[in-house]
Amino acid sequence: MRLYGIACPALLASVIFGPLCNAQTVVRVKDGDSLVVDSNGREVEVRLADIDTPEFDQPRGDEARDVLRSLVDGKEVRLELIGGDAYRRIVAHVFVGDLDVNAELVRRGLAWVRRAYDPAPSLVALEDGARQAKRGLWADEDPVPPWIWRKTKQSTGRELGAIPEVKCGTKQSCAEMTSCEEAIAFLRQCKLTRIDGDGDGIPCEKLCRYYR
Repeated sequence: MRLYGIACPALLASVIFGPLCNAQTVVRVKDGDSLVVDSNGREVEVRLADIDTPEFDQPRGDEARDVLRSLVDGKEVRLELIGGDAYRRIVAHVFVGDLDVNAELVRRGLAWVRRAYDPAPSLVALEDGARQAKRGLWADEDPVPPWIWRKTKQSTGRELGAIPEVKCGTKQSCAEMTSCEEAIAFLRQCKLTRIDGDGDGIPCEKLCRYYR
């Protein structure tokens, strides 16, 4: 479920999670893009909308969690509800006062914008600025989007075997790719960035829809 431009609608929230109000107190931070709030004595997990931070076994995963913790832990937050997900979490933009927490993580270079979800142009611009300034993860040599990491790595970092070794130069376009895994291999091993036109780390969108 995904609804845009709705600020914590009580009816939808009550159907999915029970009554919610605008002011929620954060009781703990789980990782770089999820937290738990106390809503009228009930703990509710919130997933930050439109962004994805590194997994714990990725570089800067701990850093993203620690920064989110410094921004929200123990504080009252306002949730602009987007909807819910398959894990029965609220998906929301989170604010502490006037601070847009989701955007702040992107600005600091500690989160990717999930461009497949049609985020606000201002959020995309913040990511582009962090990339150009080489802030956070963009200072690293080859940051891997977490949605690609989750599909191609185990927690030990060992390859699952889904991504093949390819010979660079043998293919140049999405039309030549036979699978999403092959496209990812050409993007990551051969730096064939032309097959990732929007720069979100997901090549050949028609082949790689399930990686979103």
